[in-house]
Amino acid sequence: MITNPTPKTILCYGDSNTWGQKPDKSGRFPANVRWTGLLQQALGEDYYVIEEGLSGRTTDLDYDREPGRNGKTYLEPCLDSHMPLDMVILMLGTNDLKTEFNRSVQDIAEAIEGLIAIIQRKTAQGDGNPAKIILVSPILVDDQAPTFAKFYVPDFYDHESALKSQALSVELQRVASNMECSFVDTAQVAHAGDDGIHFSQEAHSGLAKALIEEVQALSWEKEIKQ
Repeated sequence: MITNPTPKTILCYGDSNTWGQKPDKSGRFPANVRWTGLLQQALGEDYYVIEEGLSGRTTDLDYDREPGRNGKTYLEPCLDSHMPLDMVILMLGTNDLKTEFNRSVQDIAEAIEGLIAIIQRKTAQGDGNPAKIILVSPILVDDQAPTFAKFYVPDFYDHESALKSQALSVELQRVASNMECSFVDTAQVAHAGDDGIHFSQEAHSGLAKALIEEVQALSWEKEIKQ
């Protein structure tokens, strides 16, 4: 926890790739490896990075295998818990690609748009100015990865999931533009590890670098406007 009484507060809301799941299923990367931790280290004590990652979290779907994973249901109390917020980094969508949900890319994008609307409404309640939002498109699902079939086929993900993940970035970039959010495409800076779903250690570093630049740019833009 940062004890600076006046930091810029950033909420990172996501799934297992925000939580830090290792691709070999052996647990969680340590805090100084996870992209959230790297972001905190780089930004320093003038910022407070809140890590809100949960394995299996969807955008707005109930998940029978793992109750409590509906990202929409938890979002409002999560925002209330951490107010006031200067920025929200939102990265969801991978779990929506699971075969049991049979969701289209457009369905996922619309769900993300709904989450953004909630964030904008809730975070504007204090002073009328909503938190800045960075919408992050997830890494690509790699169905050719060494252990993808072992861990996920046929019960969780398949080749169709991989194809949908390739189309998701374009849809989320459109959502970001429509909702006046910043946008980072993880697939441009990072890749999945051996299981084809979860970040490699290098991926955490790659996303962190991209987000550090984006956060600093948004913070500078806000200071200029003030």
